[in-house]
Amino acid sequence: MGFIETFVEIYNAGAAFIIIFLIGQILFMMRKVDKDLLKARLFLNEVIMQRTWMYISIAGAGFALNTLIKFAVRFAYAGQSTSGIINEFYMVEFTQFIFLISFILAVYNWYIFIGSFVKKQ
Repeated sequence: MGFIETFVEIYNAGAAFIIIFLIGQILFMMRKVDKDLLKARLFLNEVIMQRTWMYISIAGAGFALNTLIKFAVRFAYAGQSTSGIINEFYMVEFTQFIFLISFILAVYNWYIFIGSFVKKQ
């Protein structure tokens, strides 16, 4: 396994850990949050909704692009060596990177928003 492949696997594991940790924290904090206040503040805070929409859209586009590239690699190079432009520039890994960064930012955005409601004890 080359340097790029090793880096991508370590990055994916780290990103997965961050996502799981933040979602776990959000779920833990949600038990302490006044749901009506959360709904009201979410309705009034347009920035949170815009950022969430942007991050999730970018993550979805990255995921879709990743799927299309894998599809193209699988069927375009069936029975041949995959030494084309897709492998040379590591497009699949790049789209994974885009997806994970965007999804982490979306979850972190909500982590900060939900954390602002938890009463300091």
